[in-house]
Amino acid sequence: MKTLIVTVLALILAAVLIFGNIHWNSRSPEQAPTPAVTNSESNTDLEPEIDTDFYLELAAKWPEKAKEQLKHKLNSHKTFKIILLGSNSIGSDTLGLNDKLKEALSEKYEKHIELESIVYENTTTDYVLNHESEKLVNLKPDMVIFEPFLLNDNNVVAIPDTISNISTIITETTADLPEVTFILQPPNQIYDANLYPMQVAALQEYANDQNLTYLNHWEVWPAGNDITVNDYLNADARPNDSGFKLWSDYLSEYLISE
Repeated sequence: MKTLIVTVLALILAAVLIFGNIHWNSRSPEQAPTPAVTNSESNTDLEPEIDTDFYLELAAKWPEKAKEQLKHKLNSHKTFKIILLGSNSIGSDTLGLNDKLKEALSEKYEKHIELESIVYENTTTDYVLNHESEKLVNLKPDMVIFEPFLLNDNNVVAIPDTISNISTIITETTADLPEVTFILQPPNQIYDANLYPMQVAALQEYANDQNLTYLNHWEVWPAGNDITVNDYLNADARPNDSGFKLWSDYLSEYLISE
């Protein structure tokens, strides 16, 4: 009797297994389990939307071309690059316009604006003859704030030649970077100069003739015949820390509209 029961149970189990296998194999494709699919995009952090209008309001004083380029960069989630190009009057990365201005720009524009500087110690003629514009082009700036080495040219390059060289530098750069905006500015004020103020006046006249923005930061310096201007200069007639602060504050007020 016990053997019979075990046999019957074995037959029932076998029948269940056979029936189950037949039922499994007969399921339609729609009934088959769907493997889990991991959507890699679901784990990707989307870039936060940028308040373009806010940053364009900060850039209210900029030339229209530069504002359009800033808008394009913001909408593309790319960084707008500004290059300070000048003689050692603009200082270095660690002491000069760059470090002071970079701090102000970073506070307002955050990561959306990048600032670098190129310091050139020779004349505008050397710059042109040595094809230095190629280095500028390789950095792909969106804006160049250009102090055209006037103190280096002083008593070395004739004023008309300086102006011609400036024009060549701008033309060569914009040929490769048509979206770049050039802004001109003089070097620092100095005390009791003769030829130098004429160079600066010629630069401003050129900017007006070419419809280029000219940042006349001399407005905030003591006059050239005021001996207190030396309080803002080193012994080599280049800016000291006070001079750089005076100058960078002026540039900040232009680049950042509050």
